[in-house]
Amino acid sequence: MQFKNRFLTVAVSAAAVSVLVQVLAFLRQLLIAAYFGVARDFDSYVMLYSIAGIVVFAFGSIFDSIAVPHLVRARESKGEEVARELARSIFHLSLWLSGAISLVFLIAVPLLVPVFATGFSQEERSDLVRLAWYFLPWTLICVPYYAAAARHKMEWRFNRVFVAEIIIVLVSIGFLIFHHADIRMLPLAYASGYGVGLVLLVIAAGLWRSGSDVSSTTVRDVLRNIGELFMANQSSGLTSLVDRHIQSFLAAGGIGAVSYSSQIITSLSSLLTFREIYMVPLAHQGDRDRRLERLISGLLLLAVPLAIFVSCFAPEIVTLLLQRGRFDTTATELTTQALRIGAFGMVSGAVFLPLLRMFQILDRIHLTHLLFISLAVEYAVFGYIFVLVLELGIRGVVTMQVVSSGVTTIIAIGLLGRCGVQLDWRRIGNNFLLALAAAATAFLAAALTVVELEKPLIRIVVGGATYGLVIFVFCVLARSHLRSVMIGVTPSAGRVS
Repeated sequence: MQFKNRFLTVAVSAAAVSVLVQVLAFLRQLLIAAYFGVARDFDSYVMLYSIAGIVVFAFGSIFDSIAVPHLVRARESKGEEVARELARSIFHLSLWLSGAISLVFLIAVPLLVPVFATGFSQEERSDLVRLAWYFLPWTLICVPYYAAAARHKMEWRFNRVFVAEIIIVLVSIGFLIFHHADIRMLPLAYASGYGVGLVLLVIAAGLWRSGSDVSSTTVRDVLRNIGELFMANQSSGLTSLVDRHIQSFLAAGGIGAVSYSSQIITSLSSLLTFREIYMVPLAHQGDRDRRLERLISGLLLLAVPLAIFVSCFAPEIVTLLLQRGRFDTTATELTTQALRIGAFGMVSGAVFLPLLRMFQILDRIHLTHLLFISLAVEYAVFGYIFVLVLELGIRGVVTMQVVSSGVTTIIAIGLLGRCGVQLDWRRIGNNFLLALAAAATAFLAAALTVVELEKPLIRIVVGGATYGLVIFVFCVLARSHLRSVMIGVTPSAGRVS
């Protein structure tokens, strides 16, 4: 009971902090848009961030997955002091590791730039390589930060980590406000935030102190697990590489516009996942197929109306959120093009993410690597068709992403069926059609109400209110059916499934 209450407290705190951090991070993104717009230098930043994500930043999430379990097991089996000494050893390991992978990053950039940035000119590639040096403070700090955070998570001191996360965003925002002369300041802003967060966590845990020796075997086990997971994650890195390669053929500003659009979509999609709390009920075997079926249906009932609303009001959304400073009308037009089409990726994403998590629950993780490799191939094929052959530009890139996401989702459905998970896709399809009918009716009503309006704020307020009202009417009319989807109650029998 005490563990359950403790877990509930942490879960509530995590949800609250997550919302706060997301709001602050979105504010930071608005500042980035205002300060840097969609110029070619921002395109270079996005390209470099992708390379850093593959080579360096992937280790951050890996430390969460590997270091924390090792520390918890050491604490339970060998005691508090041994676990703390192991935490110090892991932190010291992270310092050496961050130096090594930062060096690899600097070496990898000039080697990967011809692949990532094929469409860039030689001068633009040279600028990109020079910009990599300004990522160095960030890459050196990132891994030790997550190693220090693991030490506090081991002792359930999550509030310290939550405070550090908030401080990271606030410090980076403050840095940007005072230093935004050129794009080189952006990675330094992130580095300053992580640096302050790292110092606070290190001081709180005394990680700089030296202590008694820890078994080298234990540390080697941690390092081996980190290496294994890093190599396993490279299938998603291949997808990123192909995606950036295709985007490099866009005109200046195109990569930035796609990035801003993706960030809006990602923020909205994260709200649909409810922090993936559905992982717990899906882990139970009893009636799992029916639970997954209801989950996908429920997510589609949310995602379809949201995707259509975002697509229809993309100009107003981009104008109100981003158009200020260096983010001018041209940047708004480019980002709107991306958002109108990219919004529909939320629909396939609503289906794909639960399927992806089911492979993890069923211990079929190797199939997720197959899916990411498949996605990379689809990016290459559809990117070649839509961007290089048809020359659709930004529209071609986001069409490539949406179509590839849909095809990969279909492949995931087939693979999951071979794992023994059988879903009633006719019933799921009926829920999709219900959501589509409601959203289409709402769109027509909203379009009629704003046809004479010009100001973006008034259009989105009036149109959004009309759209929401029509969706609400549909929910009232279909409340029995929606209740059966949400809580598994069959209307005719009053039975909970």
